[in-house]
Amino acid sequence: MDKTQIDEIKRRVDILEVVGDYVELHKSGKGYRALCPFHSEKTPSFYVMPDRQFYHCFGCGKGGDVISFVMDVEGFSFTEAIELLAKRAGVKVEKRARKDSYPNFSDVLEKALKIYRDYLESPAGEIARRYLVQRNLPKEWWPYFEIGWAPPAWDYLWRSLSRMGISSKIAVECGLVVEGPRGIYDRFRGRIIFPIRDVTGRLVGFGGRSISGEGAKYINTPESPVFHKGSCLYLLNLSKNDMRNKGRAILVEGYMDAIRLHMAGFHETVASLGTALTENQGELLRRYARSCYVCYDADTAGQEAAIRGMYLLQSLGLQVRVVALPANVDPDEFLQKEGSNAFEDLLSKSLPLPLYHLEIREEFLKDLNVRKKVIEELLEGFSRIPLPDLAPFMSQIAAALEIPRYALEAMLLDFKANMKRGTEKKGKRGDFSVYINRQKQQKQKKHVTDAQEAALFSLLWNDPAKRRGLDEEHIFPLIKDVRLKNLIAALLNGESPEELEERWLKSGDRFPLEALALGNAFCQQFDEGVDIFDVISSSLKTKAMKSRYNVLYSKMLKGEATREEIEEMQKIASALKGGREDK
Repeated sequence: MDKTQIDEIKRRVDILEVVGDYVELHKSGKGYRALCPFHSEKTPSFYVMPDRQFYHCFGCGKGGDVISFVMDVEGFSFTEAIELLAKRAGVKVEKRARKDSYPNFSDVLEKALKIYRDYLESPAGEIARRYLVQRNLPKEWWPYFEIGWAPPAWDYLWRSLSRMGISSKIAVECGLVVEGPRGIYDRFRGRIIFPIRDVTGRLVGFGGRSISGEGAKYINTPESPVFHKGSCLYLLNLSKNDMRNKGRAILVEGYMDAIRLHMAGFHETVASLGTALTENQGELLRRYARSCYVCYDADTAGQEAAIRGMYLLQSLGLQVRVVALPANVDPDEFLQKEGSNAFEDLLSKSLPLPLYHLEIREEFLKDLNVRKKVIEELLEGFSRIPLPDLAPFMSQIAAALEIPRYALEAMLLDFKANMKRGTEKKGKRGDFSVYINRQKQQKQKKHVTDAQEAALFSLLWNDPAKRRGLDEEHIFPLIKDVRLKNLIAALLNGESPEELEERWLKSGDRFPLEALALGNAFCQQFDEGVDIFDVISSSLKTKAMKSRYNVLYSKMLKGEATREEIEEMQKIASALKGGREDK
């Protein structure tokens, strides 16, 4: 792809829209702010500046433009980020040919999906079509959810992919086929296919539902370079806007449950692909919603895992409410039998997580043999919730546990303290990841960029006229950061910002874009009409003078200063006092 295409993509894609797919943005001055998607925080320190098309986090230091954002948040290479944004912008880019003819797994998965979709509509797909109609899933909805059918043949898909030039290595790594003693065979044989897309709409895997009763009822794509079950939520790409608009998410377990809720008008629904929720899934929900209505089967075998997952969501800042379904009924069955109004009524009667947990343990609290253990389990769960969020339910919890409220609060604080000590003890015990993170943080602190120096760099970056009329001798003494000096030198020596940016992104050098984002963010504080360059350069000049004065003053105290240095110190003192540099 050439530079013209990259420029066209950046012109067509708004960074606000892209970042808004990952975090909930709120207007703040000239820009927007949000909780950072790159590190855990409770107070927003992540800012997006739409006029400059840059982002910056004052907490972790990450920053850059829309391309670097996609690279960071998705873990993409420069080429993959460009391809994703090009698709979004409607810009056609030429892909470089590779040995296997396909540049990434998602392309191969899209080929497989088309085969599954076509087979469902073929004469041989009659058995699958009858099953879907039996399940009250009308034909007009199949394209919307991209439902397909994997024929029961041993290697139908593999033979089709092979004819397209896709290697067995790629097909196996994608999780589409399995290499066994009898050769290569299709993984999803005789199954209804549900495509799984990530938040951006990129196809990452499949779920398959058996209709013959043989083998596991559901299977998913195995872990692969693009599919990680604990980082996926089924239908999130279709749900995220409704989740953001309504401020809530409805969380179910299975594909059909999520599909049925969407058909009934609850477009904020996603499926977790199991009861064991992960932090990554919780973070995805938190990006778009403030509350989460959990609607798992009433008779789920994984109730303990479900409770742990709900507390995980609550600890991440989501207000969790639990929707109680009738016994032996899943959301799909309930909606088919009772309708959307009845389900809306269930939502309105849903219980906050602490009260739900109390309710399902109510009978056990009456049993003296297990009462103590149950109370400890409840307290451990409650202690994961911030006390302000727990406060509205404290009276009910205290009454149910028959513990005075003041004693309950003390017990919860004690549980929190014990949990914290346990975490710290784990770190002291030699947790290598703790050590590595600490080293990384220390390394980052050593290379913190001065915001004013970064601002000077960003002003030069954004103003060609300023670059042309600037003397290096006037700017370099103001910049201490050698990295910024080199970047400014490249600009002043005639290298264009576009060429520099493309080179940095391709090489993986993140510092220049992060410095630009920091500088742009710093400039946002100034009112229109202010000569920002003059204000910042004057401030840096004063800072440089003070630094030089301190060095000379230290030498004088030690008796090491020469006559010339003492005279220089006096001139600096006079200039600082008079508010100008005495030349």
